[in-house]
Amino acid sequence: MRFFKNYFTGEKNIGIFQSTILIIFFLIFFFILFMVFSKPKDYYKNDSLIATDNNFDKKKKNR
Repeated sequence: MRFFKNYFTGEKNIGIFQSTILIIFFLIFFFILFMVFSKPKDYYKNDSLIATDNNFDKKKKNR
């Protein structure tokens, strides 16, 4: 927090638009991280197996 306090008070060439965009960026970034890590592991289970399922099907057909 000290970094942000020094950044917003110490910099002379920073405007309100740049400050607002920086805050919005961090809010969206932390929201996305929260959404990803709040999902259970089972939610991503099917998506993580998609690449291996295609290879498994090809091997199965060749036999």
